[in-house]
Amino acid sequence: MIFTVSALPGEEGALIKLLLYNNSDMDKNITFNSSQMFDFTIKNKAGKVVYQYSHGKAFLQALQSLSIKKGEVEIWKETWDYKENGKRVPEGQYTIQAQLLGESLSEFNLPLRATHTFTVPEENPAFRAMKVREVKGRVIVQGEARVSDGSFYYDVEDGHRVLLKETIFKVNKEAPNWTEFTLILPELKGRKGKVFLSLYERDSEDGKIKHRYVISIP
Repeated sequence: MIFTVSALPGEEGALIKLLLYNNSDMDKNITFNSSQMFDFTIKNKAGKVVYQYSHGKAFLQALQSLSIKKGEVEIWKETWDYKENGKRVPEGQYTIQAQLLGESLSEFNLPLRATHTFTVPEENPAFRAMKVREVKGRVIVQGEARVSDGSFYYDVEDGHRVLLKETIFKVNKEAPNWTEFTLILPELKGRKGKVFLSLYERDSEDGKIKHRYVISIP
């Protein structure tokens, strides 16, 4: 059995993926003492724990089992919002340490462990609390902006082509105030698969893009 953990950092949180691969030539059955099948901690560069998955959670205290056929993979996905006690942690390097809490009498009787190191990015000073949903084929983006002249720009591309050229969007308030906004994208002609929405400001002096915030839209 191979147990791994990885973290995919985003603008406001990291996607944590835990993977258990049955690389043997036999089906495996794993037993757990509760409904909690794994746990993980995230530590900063100094070794301080800033997040623990199980903290504050309640789990069913009853035996659970998991069957994995030979060659198959079990995947768990969780998220971390970069916060410690409600406050965002500083940018920098962090390490996730995960363990599988079950046991297999024919394979192992100690928790399988895995580690992964990743980087928390600098907090975007202009955009936050972004949420994306799709209604009847139209993409709706809601969030908060803190932009210097009361407006920002956006465009959409798929990694190869620009599907929506740069467009300006006005908000209700200027920096230093945060203001909520709702952006409804027009129909994206030629859209196939994942696309990327970029929100950004332009420098008032040289016009260069700054504070870019990229949203992946499935």
